[in-house]
Amino acid sequence: MRLGKFTKTPDEAKRYEIDYSDWLDTSEYVSSIVFATISTNTGTINCIADAISPSATSVSFFASGGTDGQTYEVRTTMTTSANQIKQDTILFAVRAL
Repeated sequence: MRLGKFTKTPDEAKRYEIDYSDWLDTSEYVSSIVFATISTNTGTINCIADAISPSATSVSFFASGGTDGQTYEVRTTMTTSANQIKQDTILFAVRAL
């Protein structure tokens, strides 16, 4: 499932949040998340997990880098306390000011 499409500049490091509260079962929580950028021929965008929320139902992360004029697809793989796995994608369009 595509979570969203965002625009950033090559020099920005921006914080984003993914809310899984509607997807989780009762008393289930996010235990981990992994980000993987689908390769392109021009540059890369870096997504690094920042924190799992205190309620463990959302995850914040930072996105940085990228090459002007390029669009990047980032795949997320989230694992829950009940060993469920959810994969999603996020698109980032990189545009210089």
